Amino acid sequence: MKVVFFSDSDYNFSAKLAKICDLQSEELFFLNDFYSLSNIKDKKDILVAIDFNDYKNDLDSSINLIKSIAKFPTCLLLDKMESKIQKRATSIGFDIVMTKTTFLMNFKTIKNQINNNPTNYQ
Repeated sequence: MKVVFFSDSDYNFSAKLAKICDLQSEELFFLNDFYSLSNIKDKKDILVAIDFNDYKNDLDSSINLIKSIAKFPTCLLLDKMESKIQKRATSIGFDIVMTKTTFLMNFKTIKNQINNNPTNYQ
């Protein structure tokens, strides 16, 4: 699986994610803008993860832009789970909403679900 992570500020989480991806021989990309996704839109087994803290004011436009480029599975990562945010995020198109800690702890399971999805989101 290839993880594309959009975050501008959480360097600690980014380092932990990089370590997990390295240990599991997974590719990790840090992109500056969503338009860069068009360069990898034909690849399979991609998960786009977004840090809520950096995109909370632009969630609607962010998910719409991502989905207009390709139907990547998308994960919104929160510091702390809030049901109101979770409901809003899933209603606008995010496939997964979870805390950063849960994401790291369940990375292997998430990877298996993405890799075994028959629709492959593309």
